[in-house]
Amino acid sequence: MEIRKKFFPEVMLENEKAYFAHLEGVISSVDEFSSLQITRTNNAYLFRLAPSMPRYNDMLLEEILRLHNMFRIKLEISKSIKSTGTIAFKIEDL
Repeated sequence: MEIRKKFFPEVMLENEKAYFAHLEGVISSVDEFSSLQITRTNNAYLFRLAPSMPRYNDMLLEEILRLHNMFRIKLEISKSIKSTGTIAFKIEDL
């Protein structure tokens, strides 16, 4: 799995490190050849996940939702998943 991080701080909180490790594990367990871009803004993280094959979209979305529900993290998901072939979502600061 390829992960690209943009505008990340030099030092991250332990909770953020743990969250990103869990997210990477969940995504890799479904599609190990996917690509994830994480962009840090002033108050949120923007994620763009491109599966290696379209057939993984539904499984990835299901696992991402399960992870965020488990951690009780509010997630804003893009509505254009089917048309773009990528899963885009946003979370406010962890």
